[in-house]
Amino acid sequence: MTGLLSETIGELLHKRAVLTPNAPAICYENRTYSWEEADENSDVWAADFIRKGISRGKHVALWGINSPEWIMAYFALMKVGAIVLPINTCYKEQELLRTLKEGDADYLFYGKGCGNADYNPVISKAGLDRQDSFLKGIVSLEHLQAFENRSIGEEDKRLLREIEQNLSFQDTANILFTSGTSGDPKGVMLSHENLVNNSAEMVRSMYWNERDRMCLSVPLFHCFGITAGILSAVHAGAAMYVNQYYKSIGVMETIQKNSCTILNGVPSMFLAMVKNRRRSEYDLSSLKSGIIAGSAIHPSEYISICNELKMEHLQPSYGQTESSPAITITGYMDPVCQKALMVGKKIPYTQLRIWDEDRKREAETGMVGEIQSCGYHIMKGYYNREKETQQVLDAEGWLHTGDCGYLDEDGCLHITGRKKELIIRGGENIAPVEIENCILDLPEIKAVKVVGVAAQVLQEEIAACIIMEPGADFLKKGSGNR
Repeated sequence: MTGLLSETIGELLHKRAVLTPNAPAICYENRTYSWEEADENSDVWAADFIRKGISRGKHVALWGINSPEWIMAYFALMKVGAIVLPINTCYKEQELLRTLKEGDADYLFYGKGCGNADYNPVISKAGLDRQDSFLKGIVSLEHLQAFENRSIGEEDKRLLREIEQNLSFQDTANILFTSGTSGDPKGVMLSHENLVNNSAEMVRSMYWNERDRMCLSVPLFHCFGITAGILSAVHAGAAMYVNQYYKSIGVMETIQKNSCTILNGVPSMFLAMVKNRRRSEYDLSSLKSGIIAGSAIHPSEYISICNELKMEHLQPSYGQTESSPAITITGYMDPVCQKALMVGKKIPYTQLRIWDEDRKREAETGMVGEIQSCGYHIMKGYYNREKETQQVLDAEGWLHTGDCGYLDEDGCLHITGRKKELIIRGGENIAPVEIENCILDLPEIKAVKVVGVAAQVLQEEIAACIIMEPGADFLKKGSGNR
């Protein structure tokens, strides 16, 4: 990527449709849409949305498991300048209602829930289908299938192009709900510029291209699913093989059947595959690369995943929804043993620093402090939460992540834990994750959580909550008193 892109998500899709019109874009069960079809279908849908009153700046909640309809609706909403609020597929009526009100939703688009669950009863229980509802409309994604493969009329085409020309890459594209650095869920406002450029950097770092096939199983209501999934596929021209939701057997079937080369996910997704007793039944040899992010993983587990799945280029990345989400990513050719210990260098066109709060200055190399990032990828703020925004975004534009870590001499970031989880013992800052990793090196230990407990003299002492492997003894013979 040479320089930052100044285009909307709709423009990005149009460009891809011109570059590789007949290449597969969205593949699901027995359906395949080319990039040209994805572009044209979403144009037709966009024209229909305009007739429904959905225009620039309208807030549209998008609720449903991964599907071609979810992706096509997302593209169409981006083309009319709407702001999409992706909704967690597990939400029930209270959570749904709270999120819709928090995000000032104008419309609700819904598909199927996990296990093809019907969302209509939830919508009714929440009172959203009543005449006095605050919503202007509720739209079924399934009903939108009737518009597939229709041609867009010349008048609709002219109207849509006119609307798209008036959109800005700096417009808010999504409001994604996250607990953020603390507290209850807040709506993170991300622009087209945030999302288009962050996903472009992922593609550049991962060397993805038109020959790749992506097994898309990360939930699309997460920033990870949108950037590393949908938008990265558009940039690269890679085909998306859509999984409704993550289930290790289903993912392995998709990989084998379609010779998928890309698999992104959080550590637990990869661990579930590695530990699945039926893994040997599937041919996963086509897998070449992927991004692993979203939570911490022990170095030995990461190495095990790479070895078991033969994924030399499973790249750890660090970020937050507030940063679109990638802040760092590991070098593609870095050895696995090195990638196991860190999360890489800052992505281009951004700044990264470790902040020493006590001295009010940047920490020295190797010293632990709060991870802070600045650049094009940082959110516009939390929707309708000015106070919370000011707590994490300072006047100079630095995002205070609430995470702690340090930079080594090569500029690689090492994560040590959450700022609020730091244990202060006798004036020393101690990162629980470093102790947890040492304890997890013992073969008898299955899981551990280290916390600080109040102490009279040292302020805090270190306590470890440990789960042993089945049949393991907590103390070996001859190790002293129990």
